[in-house]
Amino acid sequence: MSDEVRRKMEIEVLRARENKLLGRKEILFKVKHGAAEHEGGSGQEQRGGGTPSRKEVREALVRKFGCSPQVLVIDWMKPTFGKPEALGYAKIYESEARMREIERKHILRRNFPEAEGSEAATA
Repeated sequence: MSDEVRRKMEIEVLRARENKLLGRKEILFKVKHGAAEHEGGSGQEQRGGGTPSRKEVREALVRKFGCSPQVLVIDWMKPTFGKPEALGYAKIYESEARMREIERKHILRRNFPEAEGSEAATA
């Protein structure tokens, strides 16, 4: 019973600025999300949904800014109490090498959990 969930999500950029010193673009954004739509054989097509996952928001930001998923990190996301929205802060780096040089390790683990497993296998 693997139903696919599609989430209605709109990203509004509140502030975007270039940080030439660190070689990145810094983005303050708001995610407005609606109910999740279930595709499957069930009679109920909509149900309440929580804040979208970091992975879903990263994918939406990559589409919006047209960048590589390997250079975009979400630093933080905070849901707004009682509203279907969350405030967040993301960074788009000029290169993956620059990102790995600057970014904190726990932020990289949150954004690239699949890479963590492959690093442990090679060590």
